[in-house]
Amino acid sequence: TLTDSHFRQAQSLLQSIPEPIREAAHDPVAAQILVYGLLLGDGRTERDRQQEIVARHAGPADALALKALRPALSLLDPAARLPLLQLALPSLRQLAGPALDRFATTLDELVHADSRVTPFEYALQKMLLHQLQLARQPAGRSLVSSIDSVRQEAAVVISGLARLNAREEAAAAKAFAAGIAQLPASLRNLGLLGAAQCGLEQLDAALDRLAACSLPIKKTLLFAAAHTIGGDGTVTVEEGELYRALAATLDCPMPNLAMAG
Repeated sequence: TLTDSHFRQAQSLLQSIPEPIREAAHDPVAAQILVYGLLLGDGRTERDRQQEIVARHAGPADALALKALRPALSLLDPAARLPLLQLALPSLRQLAGPALDRFATTLDELVHADSRVTPFEYALQKMLLHQLQLARQPAGRSLVSSIDSVRQEAAVVISGLARLNAREEAAAAKAFAAGIAQLPASLRNLGLLGAAQCGLEQLDAALDRLAACSLPIKKTLLFAAAHTIGGDGTVTVEEGELYRALAATLDCPMPNLAMAG
């Protein structure tokens, strides 16, 4: 349920975004460069390597534009990254044909530039490509009407979120229990999966399957996921980003859970 806090937080985030970045979000070409900028790494060597990727796929002009945008992006509040992406979506939906393919290829190379994928990189790529796919081909009818048929996928999602920021097994188990408690009785015997069974690769496959579920199932899973990451009374930026990517992939966009209170 949207509250006044959500609207105040949204306004605050918008105001915190430097003007050059806000302007870039509303232009199809500049919006692509903006997305590339959101994926720039922390180290200079990594950023320079990513600049080379952009130059190779998008051209020297776009690479120079990205370099010019880097100072403004360095001032961006981490909590504003996904909201900024959502601002850019209408412009990015105008991409088609070779331009869209080139953008998707560049995006994928930037995400994997350092041979690892962070939760934020995964969230950005998953949200973006899903929304662009919907623009080309609207979602079909729901195919999964029984939550028991996606019990393994539910276990992957709840386990992955439970382990996201848990430094100890006990903390992960507690977060998992908080989420599982919100599921129907037939799924409450699920156990916390090991880290290798609920990583981003497994989560990605699970979300693709869950996207075909009926709305009541999606609602139940999102409710359980929210309790998983919010059971300790806090929602980190990383947890919020992954949760919102999950929700967007299920075609149920969510506000910032950190402001839900």
